[in-house]
Amino acid sequence: MIVERLHVTERMKIVGGLLLLMLMAVLGIVAKTPTLTRVDIRLDEHLVPIRDAVLTLGAKGATAVAQAEVGAVIAVVVPVGLWLLRRRRDALITACLMAGSLAVAFAVKILLAEHRPPQRLWVIPPDNEESFPSGHATVAAAVALLLFLLVRGRLRALVAILGVLFALGVGFARVYLGVHYPVDVVGGYLVAAGVSLVVVGIFDIPSIRRGLEDVGTPASGRHHARRASRTMAERH
Repeated sequence: MIVERLHVTERMKIVGGLLLLMLMAVLGIVAKTPTLTRVDIRLDEHLVPIRDAVLTLGAKGATAVAQAEVGAVIAVVVPVGLWLLRRRRDALITACLMAGSLAVAFAVKILLAEHRPPQRLWVIPPDNEESFPSGHATVAAAVALLLFLLVRGRLRALVAILGVLFALGVGFARVYLGVHYPVDVVGGYLVAAGVSLVVVGIFDIPSIRRGLEDVGTPASGRHHARRASRTMAERH
């Protein structure tokens, strides 16, 4: 079996993504230390005096649109639409990036089992007992990255800025509502960034990219027909 030699760019993306995920794991371990927990609690407490009805309503709205369920819907519905538009590589990147980010965040939550901030800081009840990384921040960052990857042309810069603002807004909302520490939000961002680099690096491998570009084309059909003919001839 011939192993394809990865180009430098693909290798750098994959390695960079894995390093970000390792950094996230280390950050999660550090987050469980009493010293960082005390610092995080103080940071959460500093936001209590600025709470008001308008900010709280906005924070709740940001939380609602970045739930894990929303990420799951995006991971299924958007790829189907992209596939029908013959953007097959983008469809698979979308599915793998969002589903992969959710899976990594969920696994780390279970493994680290970092506790939530004290209940006295909660504005709303948390979705679960585990705090690190923030699932909402993970979804928001994954959405921002997908917008940057999927939108092309003149709108790309604007969409990228809006995506970053959305991710930052969701992260702030989770800390504002008292259900996450700041380090949880950073962990969520690292999950999405790490997974995105790994996924894009894999789908940038020339053979994979070419294979996806050829799917459904006449050339692809002829290639498979010739391959089937050779197989039948060898059997006879």
